[in-house]
Amino acid sequence: MAPNLSAFPPNTLAAQLLAAGEPSRAARRGIGQGEAVFRQGDPATAVFLLESGRVRLARMLADGSAVILQVAESGDSFAEASLSVSQYHCDAVAEADSIVWALPKADLLAKLAREPAECLALAMVLATHVRNLRARLALRDIRSAPARLLGWLRLHAAGDPPVVPVRRSWMLVAEELGLTREAVYRALATLERQGCIRRDGHTVHLFARAGL
Repeated sequence: MAPNLSAFPPNTLAAQLLAAGEPSRAARRGIGQGEAVFRQGDPATAVFLLESGRVRLARMLADGSAVILQVAESGDSFAEASLSVSQYHCDAVAEADSIVWALPKADLLAKLAREPAECLALAMVLATHVRNLRARLALRDIRSAPARLLGWLRLHAAGDPPVVPVRRSWMLVAEELGLTREAVYRALATLERQGCIRRDGHTVHLFARAGL
């Protein structure tokens, strides 16, 4: 059984990884909420595609704290760094019941070695992926909670005018941003009061405001 291609939109990293690998050799796994896809230090044997659900990737630090590297949602890929390392450098834990596909690392590397065009195409998409990851991590350097949250919203916005469908709890968003849930709620209230955003159920509408 191979992954359903329609679950992974064209021109995404997940779709590119499928094209670069051997889809028929992918392994499908059901992961319950709170269960780990892998743990930090486990042997890095596969890259993963998320058919449905949500998976959080967090790196545990020496002081016991964690840095959230990615929150993968349906149609995303994760653990692409496994292609160049021997061990996973973070935990991947399901935030909701999820279905993941494991693409064997050995298959991907072998095909990329045989087909330079596939390798180049994947490298281009990976470069965009890395830029987005760096942008998410850079948000933590913003001292103001409203400005940090606004940066997160802009990073996830789409459309014109821009909107953000918030598919997870604000508590989880707070963890990703390194804020408390209370700080995020205060920041939301501040941004609404300043006319930067408008909340409509699980959707946030963004408006341009000078000085932010």
